[in-house]
Amino acid sequence: MSIVRIRTWFYGLTKVETLMLMAILSISALLLFRLPEVTYYKGIYFNESFQYLLVTIFGLICVLILRPPTITYFGWPRLKWMGAFTFLIAGAWAGLLISDGFIIQQPLRVKIAGIITILAIGFGEEMMARVLIFGSLQRFGTRFAVIASSVIFGLTHINVYLPEWDPWMAYWHVMSTTGFALFTCALFIATRSYWVVAIFHGLVDWGVVFDTRNTVGGEDYSPGILEGLWWGVENIFIEYGFVGMCLLYILRGRWPKWAIRLAIKWKLVELAEDLELEKKK
Repeated sequence: MSIVRIRTWFYGLTKVETLMLMAILSISALLLFRLPEVTYYKGIYFNESFQYLLVTIFGLICVLILRPPTITYFGWPRLKWMGAFTFLIAGAWAGLLISDGFIIQQPLRVKIAGIITILAIGFGEEMMARVLIFGSLQRFGTRFAVIASSVIFGLTHINVYLPEWDPWMAYWHVMSTTGFALFTCALFIATRSYWVVAIFHGLVDWGVVFDTRNTVGGEDYSPGILEGLWWGVENIFIEYGFVGMCLLYILRGRWPKWAIRLAIKWKLVELAEDLELEKKK
């Protein structure tokens, strides 16, 4: 089957069939992490970087074959006012996470290897989650693509808890990464740049290799069912999820009602009547 036929077949799939295909491709990418280790020297994070390089290549091959509309996002970022605003939020967020109590005492070569690893994480996961999955689902509507790709991205992090299984930790991690995906979707749409979201993603994962903060031990705490479920909901909305949803709403061309009321109250706009009409839509 030629690439053209594959592409024609792909764009003839229904919404459910496309969603299933994206899930299969995500699982296939996760299987790359189960490849035998190519080195036993873990001081320079070689295995981790190599695994994410394979994920990036796999995702890029799928993108080149299927050619979703987000293939154009490999160019320069679009930094109009909304793109620049979202970019600044992402930059400030990444800077705060890097400077928030992380102590780097490794030798220079290990620092360099660690930076390569976190960037490899960003490039690999964003190639799959945003360029391939979000881009492939976008023809069914941006809202559907954002929600579906974010959920798939969250679910792929269950892989972290296998073969040992901690259901609560897995659930909280899935929910928090789903919220993170909502923000990265907003950043992706606003800047139209794979490179921006990939680098941002890598910097946010700074603690994967550089977190040496001391933690205070204590007794294990097992939450109740309702409490545990609620913590997962909080993980979506706290930080990334809430900001991401606000930005996505603005990117649709509509401001949140609370923002409109504040703008009118603080006299930040002159055409309050137009905003009132927008609020009633």
